[in-house]
Amino acid sequence: MTIFNIWIDPVAFHFGNTEVRWYAICILTGVLLALWQGIKVGRKIGIFSDFIYLGILICLPVAILGARLWYVLFNLSDFDSIGAAIGINGGFAGLAIQGGVIASLIFLYFYSKKRKVSLYRVFEIVAPGFLIGQILGRWGNFCNHELYGQAIKNVDLFTTILPSFITDNMYIKGAYLLPGLKEGYYHPMFLYESMLNLLGLIVLIFVRKKATKIYQSGDAMGFYLVWYGIVRCITESFRHEGEVLMAGPIRVSILISIIFIIGGLALLILKRFIGPKENYNDVLIEIKENHIDTIIFDLDGTLIDTRQLVIRSYVHTFEKYFQGYILTDEELESFFGPALEVTFRKYETNEEKIKEMIAYYREFNLSHHDEFVSAFRGVNDTLRILTKKGYNIAIVSSKKYDVIKYGLEHTKLDQYFKVIIASEDVKTHKPNPEGIKKALEYFPDYKNALYVGDTPDDIKAGKNANVKTCGVLYSSKVEEVINENPDYLIKNLNDIIKIVCE
Repeated sequence: MTIFNIWIDPVAFHFGNTEVRWYAICILTGVLLALWQGIKVGRKIGIFSDFIYLGILICLPVAILGARLWYVLFNLSDFDSIGAAIGINGGFAGLAIQGGVIASLIFLYFYSKKRKVSLYRVFEIVAPGFLIGQILGRWGNFCNHELYGQAIKNVDLFTTILPSFITDNMYIKGAYLLPGLKEGYYHPMFLYESMLNLLGLIVLIFVRKKATKIYQSGDAMGFYLVWYGIVRCITESFRHEGEVLMAGPIRVSILISIIFIIGGLALLILKRFIGPKENYNDVLIEIKENHIDTIIFDLDGTLIDTRQLVIRSYVHTFEKYFQGYILTDEELESFFGPALEVTFRKYETNEEKIKEMIAYYREFNLSHHDEFVSAFRGVNDTLRILTKKGYNIAIVSSKKYDVIKYGLEHTKLDQYFKVIIASEDVKTHKPNPEGIKKALEYFPDYKNALYVGDTPDDIKAGKNANVKTCGVLYSSKVEEVINENPDYLIKNLNDIIKIVCE
């Protein structure tokens, strides 16, 4: 007897008093594989992973509920209470996949509409996921010794062609035998359906990859409905009536499968004449061409919080050089962004005195730096992820190089930046794009860049450099930043990951 020549117990193991069944393990494995492929495809077609994660967290229980209600609907005589129907009394045995599919499709429509994501693109993620889930899920039926067909007539051929771990478990007897059937070998319909769905998945992936001229976003769901409908019609026709859902004399699964086929064909045909038409290959090219590979950051107010230090440094400087002058809140806000010489030149025309003021400002600033400066939440993790994924990153700031370096070392961010463009590296400061363009020279192979900043001048500089722009909503000048219409707005710096890593 080999390790496979055994009768599989539906219960994989016990966790305390709780049974963990192979069926649940198979379903969960299918969900995880479907999620993995969904994330992979989503990156190619511009759907963020957070949309997928949240979607599956909601959709999975919705699908289970739909599968359960569908099963209960056509087996009402077996349930004498609501508790029994929802699985509180007597367990949760009895799920109908087609009900889960229908519930999932309803949810996806409203979820996509709410999140303003193309439903057709979502279909390109979900349809292969359905097939993957059903491929694995049917092996859960196998472990439960269910979903079998008619009795095997040629047992010798059956046991010769298929491995013993399948044939041994298709010898149905005892509690697993439906009324009216005799003990013996039965066709493994789970295997037939699983393999046919695997073939369907391969065909779908092949067509999507090769039929670039005619394949449109959303075609995956049309293909799935047609393919799965045909597969279920075939497998259901061979199953014993005692194991299928019936509506009078009609097999519900076959009826719904026919509706799936008609619906899938209608989707494939009508979507080419009604609604948005989007070539799938064009989407892949567009997303790839627009993929951001270089991120350039402003420093103060974007990566590190220097607000209190800057305010105190200006107040300290004005107290010496403009005694009795009270800075207003509006004036203090205007000091964030421009270089020191630009700010002080508004109040002093003597260049020597301006240099003296800058030196005095920097002396105070440096001596109190560690007391008031810290990195914003999530900055270190964000930069670590970007570095690990191989993105080009740089800093363009109006500060001097030694001050930038000191701030990065203090906040332990210096390890991430090899390219730093400081005030002494440019002739003209932001909103002039000189600094950003100079940083890009260090990345000659870059395709698309993003400049991230917290002031209107940052956004203007990015636009003047013809790169995409991102404003941070934790800026003290958030309204002015929004008014500049940056390409992206983020609440936390780690939101950058959602923009560039998808």
